[in-house]
Amino acid sequence: MPKIAIIVEFEPRPECRAEFLDQLRIDAAETLRDEGCLRMEVLLVRDGERVILSELWRDDAAIEAHRGKPGHSHAWQAPLLKSKRVSVCETD
Repeated sequence: MPKIAIIVEFEPRPECRAEFLDQLRIDAAETLRDEGCLRMEVLLVRDGERVILSELWRDDAAIEAHRGKPGHSHAWQAPLLKSKRVSVCETD
């Protein structure tokens, strides 16, 4: 059965980069403890300011359970970002 990979590419506002990374690292560590979360990595692109979040989930049910957690929100990200791009993929 294919797993679900989510790749999120962020471009933080330069003046907010440190704050963004601090909070993203906290969120990633917390999410990694969720049932069905197999990988949660924060990647810093060497040639620029972009940050990539690489997630691997057991299945869609695990993602939905994560989204349904009390207090789950990505709203904190918006004021810290210039852009955000999300790709949801199935592993081959």
